[in-house]
Amino acid sequence: MADSNFMSDTDTHPSYGRLGAIVAVALVAALLVLLTQAPASFLATAVRAWSHGRLELGDASGTVWQGQATLILTPGERNAGTRTRLPGQTAWRLEAWQLLFGSLNLTLSNTAVLDAPLSLRMDRSRNATVDASRLHLPADVLVGLGAPWNTIQPGGDLALEWDTLHVASNSVRGELRGEWSGASSRLSPIVPFGHYRVVAQGIFPGAQVRLETLSGPMEMVGSGTIEDGNHLRFRGTAQVQPGTDATVATQLSGLISLLGPRNGDGATINIGI
Repeated sequence: MADSNFMSDTDTHPSYGRLGAIVAVALVAALLVLLTQAPASFLATAVRAWSHGRLELGDASGTVWQGQATLILTPGERNAGTRTRLPGQTAWRLEAWQLLFGSLNLTLSNTAVLDAPLSLRMDRSRNATVDASRLHLPADVLVGLGAPWNTIQPGGDLALEWDTLHVASNSVRGELRGEWSGASSRLSPIVPFGHYRVVAQGIFPGAQVRLETLSGPMEMVGSGTIEDGNHLRFRGTAQVQPGTDATVATQLSGLISLLGPRNGDGATINIGI
């Protein structure tokens, strides 16, 4: 007859089933903590990979869902060159709960460069809407994009504004307007040499691009299209405005020569052609 005091292992220790449940709960809790408190450095790594090293989040703090960082433009992973920081701190807020329904709602704010917080919404079909906004930047941030800006070393101010943009698979519908005011370059003693506007409108690809000069002794004009793969095909001219002082014209000659092949007193600007 078995000893009545005998107790099985299941009587003295938690069952494997109970232990498994405890481990599962612990793992789910750890996963939830990771998802809700994932550090901003995770996002910084993802942004760098997505942009092939052309955009970095410097000194990122907070979480993936809400944080801030300094945006840094670089020539890319395969190119050496100057890294430029955008003014101010850019903060982001990502609505985590909407991801459960297959949509994304991202808000960016930076009082140093944006007139108002910028909102981007994307549905489960990956169709996105970017709200109308206006962006201000010093022109020297373009140096971080590499050639030809690292040679021109631009100065002045950039302003980029857009109406509501509708983004679908491989296409964008809307209008973008950019201005370069107080334009200058370390290659020319003439400061400023112009004020320029570029407009891109229509459906991308196939959007029409137009460049015009608003003021200044150096005229730049041209037109083109944005084709598949965001490939820009543009043809324009750069020349000294008629009636410009001869000394000023001479001092602008070197800069004009860098913009393209000489064409009489000016130069032809060809991009993607």
